[in-house]
Amino acid sequence: MRKRRLWFGVLMAEVENIEDNIISPFQIGKGEVRGRIVRLGDALDKALCGAHYPEAVARLLGEAALIASLVGLSLKFDGRLLVQAHGTNEGAVSLLVAECNTQGNIRSYARYDEAALARIMKNDKTPTAKTLMGGGTFAMTIDSDIHKERYQGIAAIEGDNLSDAAENYFATSEQIPTSIKLAVGHLQQGEEQAQWRGGGILVQKIAGDENRSDSEESWVHAKAVMATVKPIELLDPDLPMERLLYRLFHEQGVRIEKAKKIIARCSCSEEALLATIRTFDKKAREEMLEDGKVTADCQFCQTQYVFSKNDIGL
Repeated sequence: MRKRRLWFGVLMAEVENIEDNIISPFQIGKGEVRGRIVRLGDALDKALCGAHYPEAVARLLGEAALIASLVGLSLKFDGRLLVQAHGTNEGAVSLLVAECNTQGNIRSYARYDEAALARIMKNDKTPTAKTLMGGGTFAMTIDSDIHKERYQGIAAIEGDNLSDAAENYFATSEQIPTSIKLAVGHLQQGEEQAQWRGGGILVQKIAGDENRSDSEESWVHAKAVMATVKPIELLDPDLPMERLLYRLFHEQGVRIEKAKKIIARCSCSEEALLATIRTFDKKAREEMLEDGKVTADCQFCQTQYVFSKNDIGL
């Protein structure tokens, strides 16, 4: 088997065994603290469109995709979870969007200003999320396949990482004590181009009752343990998720549940896009033509669609 090189900023290790693109719920103690752990390999690389984004933007967007996975697959009904971060004019990244549905499909998109990014990177090679976005807002939107209503919560972007913004969101919008650790890095396979990969852990305190009377003590312990999690532990494909959870929470006791698969799959389609184009009046469709055809790109997966005059009903 070929050796693979894994690094987070610098070379860290050579590994052979990979267990990727899965997420597992888990419980700590008697269930007074619950969480989810995720590890993404080629699914994250595909969701980030490989080398499409500059490294600093890709890392930030990767964090958004990990958050969407950790939260989206916890929904109790069919639907999707949309993570959005809106930056300000003081930053370089104006928009991050990451989506995960309850089937485990993820996709992501970022909008940024190249000149502003270059200015930031010139002064800081490892800018924080707040620096890259210039502050702004962090939002989560739940879209149910059953109910037409959408639920959205919004919080300010705080802290150095997008995980800090997500923790602030849960504290202010949901009133749920939450701790999140994320890591995004590269995996090198032989002479092939390095691929993005990521890992994350989310733990939350469950409201105490007669069966979980010691929830505060367990939460304090779990939060202290989360502070010790290192990026390499989340990224290392030679460290199974079960072993990592045991390493972290064995004193309290941890039970991992059945894992779910995650894949990068965009919901765009030629049929849906063509149907949308045909809803425009004839003059508008004629104005879309360029060299006798209409060309459209999906912002998420970068797929290009080309339609003829006949396709659009002209």
